[in-house]
Amino acid sequence: MADLVRGEASESDEELHDKHKIFAAEVSGEASEDDGDEDIYEQQKSNSQVNSTASIYRNNLLQRKLIENNIAIWRSLTAFTRSFVLSASKQLVTTDQMLIKSQLNLQSAHTSLQLAQRNAQELQSRVSAVMTSSFLPHINTQKAS
Repeated sequence: MADLVRGEASESDEELHDKHKIFAAEVSGEASEDDGDEDIYEQQKSNSQVNSTASIYRNNLLQRKLIENNIAIWRSLTAFTRSFVLSASKQLVTTDQMLIKSQLNLQSAHTSLQLAQRNAQELQSRVSAVMTSSFLPHINTQKAS
């Protein structure tokens, strides 16, 4: 049995004996394949193992399409990742700005509450001073009999 090449399907002995050709219609606008640009399935068993391995890496139509599709997938994934990261970073900046504003508002509210507490304590001390002082003398009234 032939050696296995990583990423390729194994070939049985029966497939190696027969010569298989794959027929495809030529699409306008695409490069046509030369006679020297054989598909790996057109190889006969009489070819050496080195030629078989070398033919796998030839630049045939299938491989070109796979490479183009891989590049397109890579570009799409890169663009998706970039847009996701940019969107997330913008949201983080916006959230950070909102948190800073909230922190400033809380600091302002804290300062106002401390001032109100001081004013309330001062008012309480003045009210208690007023209540404890005798601003009106005690008047004794006796009943006239």
